[in-house]
Amino acid sequence: MELQIGVPIVVYHGRSKWQKKRMKEYFKLKDNWFFRFIPDFDYLLTDLSSYTDSQIKSGIFQRAAIEIGLLMQKNIFNEKKLAMHLKDFIGIGRLYFKEEEGLKFLESVLRYLFSSTEIAVDDALKSIEMIDGRAKETLMTTAEKLIEQGLQKGLERGSLLDKKEILIKLISKKFGISDNDRSFIMAMEDKAKLDLALDEILFAESKDVLLDILKQG
Repeated sequence: MELQIGVPIVVYHGRSKWQKKRMKEYFKLKDNWFFRFIPDFDYLLTDLSSYTDSQIKSGIFQRAAIEIGLLMQKNIFNEKKLAMHLKDFIGIGRLYFKEEEGLKFLESVLRYLFSSTEIAVDDALKSIEMIDGRAKETLMTTAEKLIEQGLQKGLERGSLLDKKEILIKLISKKFGISDNDRSFIMAMEDKAKLDLALDEILFAESKDVLLDILKQG
């Protein structure tokens, strides 16, 4: 069987600039005997920190999914900028999201935002209002599942502090949360009220409903 050549590609989106070195130089080994088992090959590097957002949009990366993914990864450490430009990033794939493949990708975008940032789910959904009804319906379902998953994790962990933290995270994801509200929840010592607020978060239309539960005498 004839082997096919594979070209290694690294797509990097860290905070600092990537320092390209020989492959063996990335390993810190006390015993040089192991070095002979490390393949010493070159690779193609795409360092997103060296591109501007406009360069990525203008055609360096052609497919909509790739463009959106790279723009989000590049800006993941600057949540204020990411939230501000999320609508523009998502808009790149407006037509693409009418396809089944595009819907699946958009779901993964929402999951990535939910797990990697403090951007509220509602804010993310507002950024995709330009997309047709089917896509929005799919994403609403995904958002509800993500919130429910976060809720279940919090209930399973069970301690008072854990319940406070998961309630803060879920409110932040769904509605956004102020420092005062965060401090109020952290000061709450009534486990039953926290449980009730966690039970209601999927159905609450505003964070005030949840805060009122905690404030009940």
